[in-house]
Amino acid sequence: MAKLKTKGTVLEIASGTTYTAIAQVSGFSISGAATETAEVDTLDSAVGIPKMSTGRVGGGTVTYDIIFDPALAGHKTLTALVTSAHLNTASQHLQQGWRVKFTDTSSTSMTFISAGAGFDITGDITDALRSTLTLEVDGCPAFPA
Repeated sequence: MAKLKTKGTVLEIASGTTYTAIAQVSGFSISGAATETAEVDTLDSAVGIPKMSTGRVGGGTVTYDIIFDPALAGHKTLTALVTSAHLNTASQHLQQGWRVKFTDTSSTSMTFISAGAGFDITGDITDALRSTLTLEVDGCPAFPA
């Protein structure tokens, strides 16, 4: 069983078919992807609450911790995702593509589309200026096979 180091994992944002790395990432979390279920309880059901899969998948969220530099073009792109509200000029849903490249030698990656973005900036006298980027996944992410 392989044990992958996380140092060297890269977050990339898509522009067409080209991906560009986001600089100064210090940590990440991929969480909340889950199959959707529905409660199918009836008056004559047993004690347990029966559930069934709906066949749909919620993509969850992808969160990145970043040492923030407001002058970096990639960081300006991230804040623009929030201020544009993920809408283009025709108010249509924007399909923003992303790729997470892991550190194994086979170049394993995970791709996904975001439907929403959140961006927090924090500062502390004992630390560097930091930000947290939270992406809401649209549909099912393409986990490594």
